[in-house]
Amino acid sequence: MLGKALNCLKGRAKPEPGPVVRSAVGMLAGGIARMVSSAGRIRLPIMQRMVQTVSREDFIRFVQAPVLAGSSIHKGTLTSAQANSGSREMNRTILFEPEEDAEHAVSPSESLKHAVYPLVKGEHANSVGNFFSIGRIDGNDCIMPDYAISKKHALIEDRRGIYLLKDNGSTNGTFLNGERLQTKPVAIHDRDVISFARYEFTFLLPGSFYDILKSA
Repeated sequence: MLGKALNCLKGRAKPEPGPVVRSAVGMLAGGIARMVSSAGRIRLPIMQRMVQTVSREDFIRFVQAPVLAGSSIHKGTLTSAQANSGSREMNRTILFEPEEDAEHAVSPSESLKHAVYPLVKGEHANSVGNFFSIGRIDGNDCIMPDYAISKKHALIEDRRGIYLLKDNGSTNGTFLNGERLQTKPVAIHDRDVISFARYEFTFLLPGSFYDILKSA
């Protein structure tokens, strides 16, 4: 399963470090939190270039915490729960039905396949404590703008380096290594595969994230 994350990074050119990377290297002491967007993401190309510039130890010190690295979009179909009533209430979550032979559904959020969400509190964070909320609307720490994702889809809690994943009763579910979660929080570990609806991510500690980027 980790191969999916690796395959998404392979075959890409390794550009020379530019001003953005040099600026990021100069921010090592401040950490990655300064570079996280309002959606909780950081651009993958920046991280790809950074591993060519800094040591593994500096990279780990910069990233500070695990990341959710987008690896694939599951095949299936999206079905509006309002289709039969004729309503187009796009404020509702759309049902996702996985199908082995279906084509990938077209989505404006295709970029989520390669998204990187560091589990750090960025300057735009809204939540308090050691919780990271995941959902499609503003107010979440990790915003995944797709109608297959519930408004308040899931939570990840950091208990002093032990990370717990909990589904918030989402429409399309949260999966850990292929198993759908219930309401009880479950511990997650390095290189576990987590799916929110149709979007699959690999949970990577900073060292593993560096190794994957370095080998791509």
